[in-house]
Amino acid sequence: MGKNLRSLKATVLGSILFFIATVLTVNAQQYTSVSLDHEAYKVIENAVFRGIIARPPSAKPWQEFTVRQLLREILDAEPGLNSPVERDIVSAVLAEFERKPGLDLQRGAHYLERPLPKDSHYSLDTGMSWETNFNVTGTGKIGTVNMGTVYLDGDIGNYLSYDFNIRAGILKIDRDMLGERPNAPYFDPKDDDPPTDPPSYSPVFSLPAYFPYSFSKVWEAAIFKPKELSSYSEWPDTLSFGYEIISEIGTALVDNRLQFRFGRMRRDWGLGENGLSLFMNSHARPFMALEGTAIAAPWMYFSFLTGALEYQKITDQWSDAASFQSLFSLAMLEFNSKEHFHFDFGSATIWPKRFDLGYVFPVNSNFFYQNNVGDFDNLALFANVEYRLTGIGKIWGSLFVDEINLKRDFFILDREMYALQGGIKVMLPWLPFASVNLQYTKVEPYCYTHEYTSTPWHSVLIDTAYTNNGEPLGYYLPPNSDEFLLRVESMFLPEANAHVQYQLIRHGVEYGPGRVDGSSLQDKMLKKNNNTKKYFLRDGVYQWSHVVKIGGGYSFKTRKIPVSVYGDFGIVVTQFTSTDAPPGSEEDRFFHFVSKDDPDYKPNVGVIFSVGFKIFP
Repeated sequence: MGKNLRSLKATVLGSILFFIATVLTVNAQQYTSVSLDHEAYKVIENAVFRGIIARPPSAKPWQEFTVRQLLREILDAEPGLNSPVERDIVSAVLAEFERKPGLDLQRGAHYLERPLPKDSHYSLDTGMSWETNFNVTGTGKIGTVNMGTVYLDGDIGNYLSYDFNIRAGILKIDRDMLGERPNAPYFDPKDDDPPTDPPSYSPVFSLPAYFPYSFSKVWEAAIFKPKELSSYSEWPDTLSFGYEIISEIGTALVDNRLQFRFGRMRRDWGLGENGLSLFMNSHARPFMALEGTAIAAPWMYFSFLTGALEYQKITDQWSDAASFQSLFSLAMLEFNSKEHFHFDFGSATIWPKRFDLGYVFPVNSNFFYQNNVGDFDNLALFANVEYRLTGIGKIWGSLFVDEINLKRDFFILDREMYALQGGIKVMLPWLPFASVNLQYTKVEPYCYTHEYTSTPWHSVLIDTAYTNNGEPLGYYLPPNSDEFLLRVESMFLPEANAHVQYQLIRHGVEYGPGRVDGSSLQDKMLKKNNNTKKYFLRDGVYQWSHVVKIGGGYSFKTRKIPVSVYGDFGIVVTQFTSTDAPPGSEEDRFFHFVSKDDPDYKPNVGVIFSVGFKIFP
């Protein structure tokens, strides 16, 4: 009997060890990141604000092993915290990271793994995918992006992973020229005399085939038109070829408490869902950077980054790239309690390219260092605070300060450049992974911009605006804007999700006779204008955009079909308001809606339909 029992124990133990070895072989530990558009982020964020798991580091994207670990923690939570449908959803998301050896037609990929000496291994995962989306308005304007992706990733040993993605395809995005705006004066900031040359003008475009401010470029600095393949064009007004490369090398040390990555990708550092951050937003264009996160304690994280920002394509010549030679450093310290509280703060610096170790060294203060080297750089500060009520919801607030002068009136002068955000999110217990989110965001005039900088290290003036490739690093709204957002969303099935959303976006126009200075990323606050005052909604013409949309997505992967579809349908109501007060006057200011007969600012109602699909998503 005892011999049989020992034999049974050996058989069970052997089976368990074989299962573990198989899992480790199929799910090799990966230190590369999970793309920010993956549904795992929504599942994890929902579990955090419901108190099921502790908040992970706010610096995203997370490495794959982190995402898998968090999903397993959700599945291992106490009974009753997740409904059966929610457990099925988490299991389905976790299963997407499984890799079967050999050719897998469900993933469109081939995976192999081989052992190395000293209990190590290497792996290689190669595959492809395709995505097409199509947007059309009631007036016939279209926007379409059709791109295929080929990727190569895997492990080299137990502590190093790599990933290389190249996507390319055909694009066409219609846009209308709304008018022209004067270009920012380009002059030496040390010069006491303002420029006397007449200003030049650049066109202002709209994106009629997309919901307001929702579009971010999906190509590198330039696109190529079939008839002009030898030239570098700025925009795909006709059918054009574009490409994008995303790549990285990642590792983790000290029981995964020190995580490092060197690569080029989109990032999101901040509270809650991707796309809310005021200082490092998923909407921003990707750039190359060296970054890391240290988990000093279960309740304290430190993250840092230094990277190279990319050129903004304005003309067909590369010669004007000289003023865009900027680097970017970011550091963030955060404190957490598992159930209720989160607080983080940090600093970011845009600095002209030079050999300077002070910003690269993570255990150093950007705030003090930029003064040590002569205050040539654009320093920004930020902070976020969040309070969660387990099983109910959360409330949060964020502040980003681009540049201020505390000796002056913080709330009145254009000189004070900052953005703020606050919101409340409540769970809907009768729907799986469902929530309602109400938030307000305000981006002050000239925020994310900066005057051209003169330094001892460069013979030309450098643009140290808080932008990358012409788009803000922070929130997607342009300067001098605010937004009311109400969104209800749910992942009600393992293969399906849906959302309903309302936005009111108000923005100072950038063109025409009612143009409001400080409303464009191209505007520059000059030191001589330090006393200029701002009157939101009452110092020119403002565009009001009411956006209502409903949409969702469905994946056929549970039916063994490697295809997913998604779509949005919405209405955009656009109005304009103006004021009769003379510019710069101190009298009471009131605004009124512009007449529908106004030749420059006509109200309109637009319908937008957006649909897309992915093969091997």
